[in-house]
Amino acid sequence: MKKRFAIILTAAALSMTGCSLLGQDTYYIDQGMEQINSGNYEEALTSFSSAEQEGKHLVESYRGSGMAYMALGEYDKAVEAFDRAVDLTKEKQKDVRKDILMYKATALYQSGDYEGAAKVCDTIQTFGDSADAYYLQGLCYMELDEKDKAGVDFTTAVKLSPQDYDLLLNIYECYDDKNLSAEGDAYLQQALAINSDDSEDIYQKARIYYFLGDYDDAKTELNKMADSMDELSTMLLCRTYMKQDDTAHARQLYQQYMDKYGETPEAYNGMVLCDIADENYDSALENITKGLALSNDKGKQDLYFNEIVVYEKKLDFATAKEKAAEYVKNYPADEAGIRENNFLKTR
Repeated sequence: MKKRFAIILTAAALSMTGCSLLGQDTYYIDQGMEQINSGNYEEALTSFSSAEQEGKHLVESYRGSGMAYMALGEYDKAVEAFDRAVDLTKEKQKDVRKDILMYKATALYQSGDYEGAAKVCDTIQTFGDSADAYYLQGLCYMELDEKDKAGVDFTTAVKLSPQDYDLLLNIYECYDDKNLSAEGDAYLQQALAINSDDSEDIYQKARIYYFLGDYDDAKTELNKMADSMDELSTMLLCRTYMKQDDTAHARQLYQQYMDKYGETPEAYNGMVLCDIADENYDSALENITKGLALSNDKGKQDLYFNEIVVYEKKLDFATAKEKAAEYVKNYPADEAGIRENNFLKTR
């Protein structure tokens, strides 16, 4: 799941840097982007399709469709949509091309076409240096067992964005994913060395301690934010308590989160993890049902995955097998889901 987490962070960062190109008559584009941000990807595709039928803002329509397809794991369709968007850009729209090509490279990476993704990253650099592109190219080289090339790209990415916490954490996670965490530690140490006392930096340092398994220091940092805890920091504190097997505090915090910010699939998944740890599998299924009933799709993938786990724990392998088969159909690129499905085929 670690590689998936790193890529989701990258895609999320990219989605926040999209180019603002539109003038008037952007109802369907705006609606589609709002639906993507809320995790409603199928609805987003419908909105972008409506925009395409109007024949207006086609670059943005295809770009948005590609983003939605990528989130749904339909990478071939995503790449096709991004190619259409690039083909419609004008020569002077270099930033737009760069933005769309970054999405295309990400989709190729997620599909397992590492060589193709690396080539697109090379093209992106012709429009100007991009830390995101160097980072993604480094990921590609790691998957191609070209560690030295990856290291060069990671170093270049960090030089371009030396205070980017997400970048530093994601690079570390890439090394850790390859059982090379010692080589990635330097990136965590660089992140810890960033000097700032604002709440965002405190949160980021807590994330680093969490990655390092230093949960007491993670809580110490988060407690500094007692009067300014937001959704992200509250979720991190919940996960920290879970890592310390303190399900009582974690459960209490997840409930407080929902009371303050509203019900979300992510929060219900946290409750599910507490239930699994406490071996309360019926309660876990109830919380899964509640989370899946919400209109927001963001975070539901984890609920679907943990539904498989719960049925396994209940020794209901027939149902678990059905759920796993459905899961890999909906999330074909998820390695953990593929492993679970293969395991259950033997039961």
